[in-house]
Amino acid sequence: MKEKIDNYLKTRGLLFFVIFICVNIIAVLTVNNIIVDIFSHFRLQYLIFSFLFLFLFVYLSCLSKKYIVCCFISFIFIIWNLFEVFPYIGEYRPLNQSNTIKLALYNVLTSNKNYDDFLLDISQENPDIIILQETDDIWLEHIKDIKNQYPYYIEHSRLDNFGISLYSKIPLTGTGIELWTDYEVPVLVACLNLFSKNVKIYGIHTLPPISNDYYRVRNEMLEKINTISSQESSKNLIFAGDFNTTIYSNSYKKYIQSADLKDCQILAKNINGTWNAKYISIFRIPLEHILISGSFLLHSFKVGQNFGSDHLPLYIELSF
Repeated sequence: MKEKIDNYLKTRGLLFFVIFICVNIIAVLTVNNIIVDIFSHFRLQYLIFSFLFLFLFVYLSCLSKKYIVCCFISFIFIIWNLFEVFPYIGEYRPLNQSNTIKLALYNVLTSNKNYDDFLLDISQENPDIIILQETDDIWLEHIKDIKNQYPYYIEHSRLDNFGISLYSKIPLTGTGIELWTDYEVPVLVACLNLFSKNVKIYGIHTLPPISNDYYRVRNEMLEKINTISSQESSKNLIFAGDFNTTIYSNSYKKYIQSADLKDCQILAKNINGTWNAKYISIFRIPLEHILISGSFLLHSFKVGQNFGSDHLPLYIELSF
């Protein structure tokens, strides 16, 4: 029986290891390609599998010294992927600030019917500003009572998954919906005054890169974020939404990481993913981002619980 298991580990282990090597190499190619982009998002998962392969080949090396080479390769991939995951690792010490504001970001999933669970989550977290994505007329009807606590709002309903809304306890000095790219993807813009400082919030839900055209539009939207942050570098900006990319992708590094913006998840040293909420935590990837610029400081960061959507919510507290 043991011999049969060992043979299975040798044959299947080597096969999956070769596939694993190919996937890792594709993930780090610096080319503008949708396939490379898709494979690049799973660096934490690759790190975990690198350790599993190392354990496997250490065991097989006890049976045959030829597997020592595989141990060495596995160790290289551990270092390789750890380098990418490292920005999320560490200890974050919240800042002790008296003037803070709490913002919540939800991708509610249009088909999700758990309206009461969502409203319960809002009452428990009690944010000052809420950004919702994938809101249609049905969602807006079921949560209309939220306006009793959040009297300042902007709602943009759509039949597809790109409706977007914002609710605030703080008066808004200006609101609007911008249409980005030739696909006219709606982007929410809201202005308000916080602690005597002018703030502009962008609620953004990019197209998912499920085709070459969507991939192009997603990148154009990320580039637009970069352009706005450069043109308004002296202002206090917040970009929040489902960007359909992770910190590991070439597109994020080119357009977001190179901009004068701070990703709250990186600041908080938080490795938890937000999609897919149905998976266990180690298999989720962080598609939700809240980016800040200007004189904002991060006070706290938290990934929320599943309320029926395929995305988990984010809660952050900011101060000046």
